[in-house]
Amino acid sequence: MSNATRYIVSGLAAGTITGILGSGGGLILVPLLAIFCKANAQEVFSQSLGIMLPVCICSLAVQHRYAVTSFSVLPYLLGGAIGGGCAAVAGRRIPAVWLHRCFGIIMLWSGIRCLFS
Repeated sequence: MSNATRYIVSGLAAGTITGILGSGGGLILVPLLAIFCKANAQEVFSQSLGIMLPVCICSLAVQHRYAVTSFSVLPYLLGGAIGGGCAAVAGRRIPAVWLHRCFGIIMLWSGIRCLFS
């Protein structure tokens, strides 16, 4: 399978999860990019962000068309943008092993919350 096909399959999986659940595509995309596409840790997180932005915008547009969408959360974008920018700068300085560990902890925490809520 070509590398381009692997990226397409990874994006399809992330888009499907995001479209169904409203979020969570990044939780699927990061491991797929790292394992399936063999991208390095620093590339994986930046690629994931670049891919998820249009996926989320598309999902939001479809959800808005078929369901009630509250745009009252738009003011939170400023905090998210500031936090994302700071984390992106800091993430370049964090060793890959720690990025993997932190991501794994977040995945475990998210999974446990989903199972018991």
